[in-house]
Amino acid sequence: MAGVEAARRRMRIPLALVVGRYFLYVLVGALFAVGIPAGAFAWQIGSGAVLLANYGEAHLEEVEGVLAGQASFDDGAIPSAYRFARFGADGSLLASDMPDAQLAAAQDVAVPPDGDGPRIVEAASSSFYFAVRLADGGRCVLRYEIMPQWADKVTRDTLPNPQDLFVWAALIALVLVVALVAMRAGRVITRRMEPLTSAAEAVGRQELDTPVGGSDVTEIDDVLRAMEAMRAALKDSLEAQRAAERRGREQVAALAHDLKTPLTVALGNADLLAEDAASGALGADQAASARAMRDAALSMDAFVDRIVEASRGQTEEMSFAPVDPGVLADGLEGAVGRLVAARGLVLEASRTTAFEDACNAAAAKAALPLWDAGALERAVLNLAGNACDHAGGGHVALVFSFDGSAQVLSIAVEDDGDGFSPEALAHGAERFFRGDASRTNAGGAGGAAHFGLGLSIASDVAEAHGGRLELSNREDAEGSVLGARARIVLPLRSPSPKRDGPQV
Repeated sequence: MAGVEAARRRMRIPLALVVGRYFLYVLVGALFAVGIPAGAFAWQIGSGAVLLANYGEAHLEEVEGVLAGQASFDDGAIPSAYRFARFGADGSLLASDMPDAQLAAAQDVAVPPDGDGPRIVEAASSSFYFAVRLADGGRCVLRYEIMPQWADKVTRDTLPNPQDLFVWAALIALVLVVALVAMRAGRVITRRMEPLTSAAEAVGRQELDTPVGGSDVTEIDDVLRAMEAMRAALKDSLEAQRAAERRGREQVAALAHDLKTPLTVALGNADLLAEDAASGALGADQAASARAMRDAALSMDAFVDRIVEASRGQTEEMSFAPVDPGVLADGLEGAVGRLVAARGLVLEASRTTAFEDACNAAAAKAALPLWDAGALERAVLNLAGNACDHAGGGHVALVFSFDGSAQVLSIAVEDDGDGFSPEALAHGAERFFRGDASRTNAGGAGGAAHFGLGLSIASDVAEAHGGRLELSNREDAEGSVLGARARIVLPLRSPSPKRDGPQV
């Protein structure tokens, strides 16, 4: 930590100075990019390799005198600043080094339609034609531009105009300077911002023990200081959260362990009653109640063991295995029936013909779906518990059906209460949702307070099996609500069940 503070106490430079330095590099580079081609251009002019822009205009009379005095026309006497076209006395073209596009204008100057025309004709802003009378009666038209030219005709015909060459060389050099400076600036700024990147990545990985580094750039160092404060605060918060979670797990484990004692007593008494039932000392109803008490006590004991394991951080994965839907339905009817009977209500269980046929076909073909029967039973019992709490008429229905077109089985739990509110239909499967007051309070006789978990757990189990939970209201022909319906929809054949779903 002391080393970090010492690094931060060293001289810091503003970011504007860092960036401004590269603007200075660009300026200096631009001077060289333009200065070097300009120097080379000036040297070529001084050495005579390039003629000045006004050379054609300044030496026009001199060239005219040379051509007019020749007994025999020699185009070698014409400097490279000019292009020529020689016409005979009858106006026919005899020789030329002009491009075809310029010959028509040259002929108009050599043989003007109105007789003798002006000796110099301006064809463009910097292009001129000049007619010279030759000794043989013909004319030579010279074309020149107010622009530097190469002194050598071969060079003139091979290379671009020296002025254009200078401009392109300067532009290319400027682009290279800007590109090189930008690359250098990018690398330097990236390197200076590496502490920011490293700090952000460390926080993302929750590696909060290493202090954030420093930077010699003022603005970056200010951000790093803020990130260091954030890192320390996150570390303290995370440690406090972990400590609270650890205390919570220890408390849950202790409470679960304390539950073992009354559960052992209840299970022992249930075993005694089971022995009495086996000896015929109890009536049929009493024997059934004793068996239900024993099954419930065993189930609670298993739940307590799972709570203790979860408090120790041991997660339980679902155990998928081939399940006969018909056998599962038998077990669900028994478990839900005992729950409903214990609440003093009546269970109405039914199976559609399509469901029976699908179960028989699956069993006959040995094409049983991969399900976790225990998780599905707990999910359906959650739905049945909610239905018992809100069964206004004292009836709960368990309906098994099959949709052949979609190849899905449905397990629906229905009640005859007030039904779901619109808000509950939209959000009822969300964990800890308690927005529907009519279905989150204590409910009917023997009902318990709701915590917004039952529907969420059922939804998680359905999704882990590749299915879904559907919430709806039962309605009559007039649209009046007859009660609520919660339905688990499962694919009959799930090729890859979701093994990473939430555990219940």
